[in-house]
Amino acid sequence: MTQLSDALATEKRSLDEVPHAPVRSEPVGFLLRLSKALHTYGLPAYELENTMNGCAEALGYGIQCMSLPTSISMTLLPPNNKPHTYLIRVAPGDVNLEKLRKTTDVAQLVIAGVMSSEEGAARLKQISQSEPEYSGWITVLAFAIVSACIARIFSGGWMEMLAASIIGLVVGMISLASRTRPLLDHLLPSTCAFLATILAIFLNHYWLTGIAISVVVISGIIILLPGLSLTIAMAELATQNMVSGTARLTGATTVFIQLAFGSALAVEISKLAAFEIHGAEVTQVPLWSIFLAVAGAAIALVPLFEARKKDVFWFLLAALSAFSSVHLASLLLGSSLGAFCGAIVIGLMAKWVSRFFAIPGAMIMMPGFIILVPGAVGYRSILALVEKDIVGGLQTAFDVAVIGIALVAGFLISSMVPLPKDRARDEY
Repeated sequence: MTQLSDALATEKRSLDEVPHAPVRSEPVGFLLRLSKALHTYGLPAYELENTMNGCAEALGYGIQCMSLPTSISMTLLPPNNKPHTYLIRVAPGDVNLEKLRKTTDVAQLVIAGVMSSEEGAARLKQISQSEPEYSGWITVLAFAIVSACIARIFSGGWMEMLAASIIGLVVGMISLASRTRPLLDHLLPSTCAFLATILAIFLNHYWLTGIAISVVVISGIIILLPGLSLTIAMAELATQNMVSGTARLTGATTVFIQLAFGSALAVEISKLAAFEIHGAEVTQVPLWSIFLAVAGAAIALVPLFEARKKDVFWFLLAALSAFSSVHLASLLLGSSLGAFCGAIVIGLMAKWVSRFFAIPGAMIMMPGFIILVPGAVGYRSILALVEKDIVGGLQTAFDVAVIGIALVAGFLISSMVPLPKDRARDEY
């Protein structure tokens, strides 16, 4: 336990605390701290490396940068001096869109020559030390609301929504507690899956009889499903970031396995206790109620991603656009091509918003891809394999791969579409 705590402390400690680290006010010190901040706040490898290339060039440095899920390697080539290589050990942090927005603004100002590296380093310190936008109880409540809304999106009824919200509340409290408990943080997926499954079976047996247990469990742990990480991993592989993409893909698979193990263990214990573990099947629900659920989930994602309250509009726009495009395209073209069309819509929207409203594309990509990514399908695949349903598990895993490839293909195509130039912005 002590070694684990020490390792996490090393990953999360400030570079100011590392002996003989480059001073924050120096250009090298700024570049190191900028890369760590961008990584911590959730920027994908290909965007981080492009941003660092731009900043280093603006400061007169050559750079070779490689971002991995748990480390950043950077070789800086100063003018008229020998190159120096730095390795930063980082822990994958939670997505914080507000801090990411502010940090990206610092990088863009340095690239534009408006801000010096010394001013940028001081600004990065202010950003890292700023207080959280939302209190803990709001975050926990957001877990419950997202779980209830996702249950509706999965065609769950009012009882499934109530059960999912209860489980989401429990998962939110455990997730909040894990931030200060390293061991619990490492066991978070399996612990939450175990408790979610046990609680769903318990509620079905004693209170909410006849609920669809699978829908309730998946909705309750939806925030922990690494569907977004899976899609980012495939995007990194598609953009030739092989090492980062492979590592992130392995990490996502590990989380799926932990979740499946927790649920499988809960099912076995429930069988020994003679609980009924086969819930009811869901029925079709009105489409308008699903749209309301998508909107509710989008609003609840704002505190979970630490975005500003005034960014609710962008979250709603992204989530509703993603669901609408996928729903309409799936009716005409099938689920895989529906995901492909949805990814194109979200990718283009992210580019448009980023260019014309000076808002990070992640503000659109994150909530949009939460609706699109095949996290729930991936969880079902691993769970089927654990339960020895080999054929069903492999078939579902193939569906995950097809949808994931469709998402990445749509994202890459959207990135190649040129946007009309904004003259005022270009002149600035």
